[in-house]
Amino acid sequence: MTRFLAMEEPLLHSLYYFYLRDLPPGQAKIIRDAYEGWGDIQSRMPPRLHWQETAVRRARRRRDPEGYTLRGRGGARLTCLHVVGMSAESISGLSACHGLLARAESEAVGPLARALGEIAEHGQNVVDNFRRVLDILQIQAPPRLLGSLRHAAPTGPATAISLDGTQEEEYETFCDRMVRTLSAGDRFTYAMHRALYF
Repeated sequence: MTRFLAMEEPLLHSLYYFYLRDLPPGQAKIIRDAYEGWGDIQSRMPPRLHWQETAVRRARRRRDPEGYTLRGRGGARLTCLHVVGMSAESISGLSACHGLLARAESEAVGPLARALGEIAEHGQNVVDNFRRVLDILQIQAPPRLLGSLRHAAPTGPATAISLDGTQEEEYETFCDRMVRTLSAGDRFTYAMHRALYF
């Protein structure tokens, strides 16, 4: 999620706030729906994953508790995963937006293509990053692993969850699939992302 949170500012935020009025109504609606859908997804995340929180609000708020600790069968601490419910409508809106952006990028004409060109000057290929994060959002967690994590409180007293052997294998497979999708074949990026989970 962090990858998408970090790219939302240049892509969806920029399109929504700086380019929307220059686009045809149909394109503007798709981008507006995606921006609102992403806002809905972000609002469901644990508070510590909210990207656009001001420093003042962070300073005023007490430190968020971890919520739970996740341990493997040998007792080693694992990176926590959080169950975040996402509406099909939000995912559908993001998918439609990605399709629109990919077409505009490949056709390379019109106001949306020009907007993407200007946004891309300040970073990587944001449309491809968008595709990868959208792929991540659609990866289904293994049911047994999901069941054990569903009981983890997002706030309140810390809870300890220990995975059995099968669940830990599912955790490793699930995390590796996410890391491979985000890294897109870049071995260095893969190694860096993988180190967060293993």
